[in-house]
Amino acid sequence: MVKRKGSSSDDVAKNVTKKVKKVSDVNEQKESKLNYTSCESVMSSLLQPISVKTFFEEFWEKKPLYIKRENSGYYGDLFSLSSMKEILAAHELEFETDVNVCRYVDNEKELLNEDGCLTVDKFDKLMNDKHATFQLHQPQRYGTVLWQLMEKMETYFGCLVGSNVYITPKESQGLAPHCDDVEVFILQLEGTKHWKLYKPMVELSRDYTQDLSQDSIGEPIMELTLEPGDLLYFPRGTIHQARSVGESYSTHITLSTYQNNTLGDFMSIAVSQAIESALENDVNFRRGLPINYLSYLGTAKNFSKYFDEDGKESKLSSNENNEKVKKFKDSVKKHLSKLIDHIDVNTAADMMSYDFMASRLPPFGHVVKEEQLNEFKSPTLDSKIKLRYPEHVRPVYYDQEETDEADNTVGDDDSEDEEEETVKKDEDEKNEEKDEKSPKSNKKSSDKKDTSMEGNEDEEDEDDDDASVHDDEPCIKIVHSLNNNRETHMSGHDLSRDVFSLKLPIHFAQAITSVMNSNDFICVRDLPLDDDEDKLQLATSLYSDDLIEIK
Repeated sequence: MVKRKGSSSDDVAKNVTKKVKKVSDVNEQKESKLNYTSCESVMSSLLQPISVKTFFEEFWEKKPLYIKRENSGYYGDLFSLSSMKEILAAHELEFETDVNVCRYVDNEKELLNEDGCLTVDKFDKLMNDKHATFQLHQPQRYGTVLWQLMEKMETYFGCLVGSNVYITPKESQGLAPHCDDVEVFILQLEGTKHWKLYKPMVELSRDYTQDLSQDSIGEPIMELTLEPGDLLYFPRGTIHQARSVGESYSTHITLSTYQNNTLGDFMSIAVSQAIESALENDVNFRRGLPINYLSYLGTAKNFSKYFDEDGKESKLSSNENNEKVKKFKDSVKKHLSKLIDHIDVNTAADMMSYDFMASRLPPFGHVVKEEQLNEFKSPTLDSKIKLRYPEHVRPVYYDQEETDEADNTVGDDDSEDEEEETVKKDEDEKNEEKDEKSPKSNKKSSDKKDTSMEGNEDEEDEDDDDASVHDDEPCIKIVHSLNNNRETHMSGHDLSRDVFSLKLPIHFAQAITSVMNSNDFICVRDLPLDDDEDKLQLATSLYSDDLIEIK
């Protein structure tokens, strides 16, 4: 849980509970050109008239895309100024935590956040008197249409998708030029906004910038004016700024994704796993370092590599030609080449998916089933079963012995305290500085991703359906996101920290695969298991976690 300055964990928890105890849906879906039939149809309709194939071949992570539509109702009732006021009237939205208020005047950004909650009256006063821009964090917590759109996008991309709504008074600018560390889709909903895009300082940047000065960003590489129904995409790292134009306020929403979802992030996990495997299985990786290697290795032995003396001929130390150093480098290269044999891309993918499954939106429209034992009806051998939301269910192989050396478990009681130690003291200032940046999920940063796949062991130990699987036995874990909390999605203080999972015996693997791969109902009797009791246990376990429907 990300802690704000001046607030305890209990304070944050109470505030979140108070604010989201009842989330009303502020908009009902009206006619829209977005097709919500599937995740593929959502992306296709979002990018029309550009084909999805063309988009990913020519624009994705390469260059901006501007789509002019001449259709102000293209997005339907995705969000509006009236939506914002309905939310403010119905919920307690805190300054900074839920809504950031600012303006950009005379090349300087000014924060206008106050103490407490933003009300409709305060909103009107700040907008009219201060010409303030309002940045609503994660509006999908309140609107069903956004929930539907973003849940489909998360399924399509296989990673988290965040959003922010920006409402800016006429002829105003809210934010200074900056860049973000996410891929950004901007949907103009009301009014018009003029955008200027600039060349990235770092291509596909993994960091967002603080405010940049106008004289440091050069000339725009692209200028355009968005009107309702238009779309703008640009890759992470693209420097940008925008100003409302015309006689009306502007409302737009940014959909952002692919934060910390790079090949390098994947490799950091895969290589770490490979090193553990090599240490376990190859004696060469367990051999000691050269005797007294510190006597010839270290930055002080090679200062000439790390800085120069203002163009003068360097008299700084260098160990590049030291034979012992050369020999050591050759040994490291040799062992790195051997690591390839120990890399398991499948287990690394499971590790990458863990935070996603624990933090993503639940299936659109899904209501968590209340536990009422008197109404529970166990499946029979003649029952037919099918996964309710296959995109939200992921089986993984789990072996406790292979994960014992993981530093921490995300679901452990100590994880919150450990995470808080890693949160920078100026986290709240950073949140104010970011624009389209997708807020990090409640898990630890990707550099310290949990690699144990533990989840909530206390919860699992209490589950009768897990009783046949001992803690020290390899098993199949059914990881799912059905019980995730939409009301705190991407909010930075998600209270449902643990991934939901179900343990099942290894010999259930083929039957689990059959259920996962089937688009139709399967008779429990036909599950590929030798024992009828096992067939019933599998079906009952899946049903008790609400993962399947029965007929």
